[in-house]
Amino acid sequence: MRAAAVFALSAGVIAPAVIHAPAAHADWTSIQGTTEDDGRYTVTLPSGALWVKVSVLASTAADAPVLASTEEVIPKGSWVTTKAPITLPEGTALGDYPVRVDYRLAGETTKQWTGTYGHRTHIGVGKLAFDRSSTDWDHRGAVLTGTTTLWNPATGERTAAPEGTKVLVTMPVEGTGSSRTISAVAVAGADGGFSLPVTPNGSVQGGTARVVETAPDLDPDNAATVPYLAADATLKYRISSDVSKHRVLASTDVRVTGRVERLTPAGWKPFPGVPVVATGVQPGYDDTAVNVLGGINSAADGSFSFLARPYYSTAAVYTSLRPSPYFAGTVRPYDKNDIAVPQQFSFTPYKITLDAYGKVTATGRIAVGASPYCDTPQPLVLQYSRDGGRTWGALRWGTTDFYCNYTLSAWGYTDARYRVVHPETDQFVAKAAAIVRLARNETRFSAFTISPTRPVVNGKMTVSGTVQRKLNGVWKPFPGAKLTLLFKPKGDPNWYWVTKSVTTNTSGNFSYRATAYTDGSWVVILQPPAGYFYSETTVRYIDAR
Repeated sequence: MRAAAVFALSAGVIAPAVIHAPAAHADWTSIQGTTEDDGRYTVTLPSGALWVKVSVLASTAADAPVLASTEEVIPKGSWVTTKAPITLPEGTALGDYPVRVDYRLAGETTKQWTGTYGHRTHIGVGKLAFDRSSTDWDHRGAVLTGTTTLWNPATGERTAAPEGTKVLVTMPVEGTGSSRTISAVAVAGADGGFSLPVTPNGSVQGGTARVVETAPDLDPDNAATVPYLAADATLKYRISSDVSKHRVLASTDVRVTGRVERLTPAGWKPFPGVPVVATGVQPGYDDTAVNVLGGINSAADGSFSFLARPYYSTAAVYTSLRPSPYFAGTVRPYDKNDIAVPQQFSFTPYKITLDAYGKVTATGRIAVGASPYCDTPQPLVLQYSRDGGRTWGALRWGTTDFYCNYTLSAWGYTDARYRVVHPETDQFVAKAAAIVRLARNETRFSAFTISPTRPVVNGKMTVSGTVQRKLNGVWKPFPGAKLTLLFKPKGDPNWYWVTKSVTTNTSGNFSYRATAYTDGSWVVILQPPAGYFYSETTVRYIDAR
């Protein structure tokens, strides 16, 4: 619909001139008028109006002649429209003319509204059609054809639009679990026709086609409706695959090979040219492939081979076709290959100790990010080296618990290097913890006597001896060593300390006057200082008389 205009008569031919339309009555709110593409006139009056008369005037002058009028109106939805196009007298110039609408609604008096009638050449899009009823994987393209037309309201003739007329086509497309809109511009040829190749990769859900960039004197028609275009899916297909390795380190590719086939009237045949993809998660309802590891299009014989890079610690490679409306099923057929990608970890905390009795103990935990758990018990080995780390032997094998903690203990050496090693598993890489050197000096009692050998009960006896330590491979006196004297009465399974204050002199010798309480066993033990191993005397049995 064009803007309101005034009109003047010249040489007997009615021609438009710019005017201002009179104010509309406001009894019925929101009255609007529209010149339809075929020349009919629609007014937003209730379809149940008692009487409606539409009159096109030569101008807005009070005595302006009526060019055409009609009282024949029919419902158009909730409104009314003239039953036939309004035909103006022959010779009426093209342009915009005032229109007066007289009407009466139930329970009201006759009222009036004024607007504008567009007496202009219309340009629009004619019949649209696709060259096929549907697309499929082997024929994903289609061609939309149509015509552009000019309609002259003065003669009622409909002819081809000028060559070069542009048509904007907008089509909503329904894909795999999603929708999108594609738009393109087609250009009319000399006969007013146009064609538009499209590859929707889905079903076309209608759409519109309308002329754009028209000349100022042309009135564009309403958009034409694009027909529906279905997307036919391959109903049955299958895929098989294999991987070159079933355990790889992170950032390492594996080769995925296999074959994809579809069911045809002649049986299972290769499915060539389809997009095969490997993913790290099982294919589901997604409209795009998730966690893609690699992919390629299948060859003419349906085979495929490509590199994929898995990255989960314990994972699988799922091989399927990329989501497409041309592959049927909400859950796509797939083949699964289990594969492990051992992950990095850290030994935190990590500790190895050597106690005075010669036992080596390694404690700690395998830490992987923020997770406090191990999916499966992880193997660990406590190793030793006595040649500076050139060669290693195993002291103890063990595993982690559910919380990834471990404790490994074994008898060690006076001077050696130790470490904890994790062999490669499906979950974690092979890794050795830091090397820890542990050493202590050996000690021994080189002499030990009790005199007299048969003391009286509660009588005195002398306990004496010598303590040595090995320094740089040589046994030497151990001065200042602190000793404990222990006694176990006959028939008693327990040992009792008699004194803890025995100390060796500068020559490593010691002597202590003890009381022979009763028959029993006696022994002297070293209280080992830091850096020294424990040692003790042989056990002496004393028969007190």
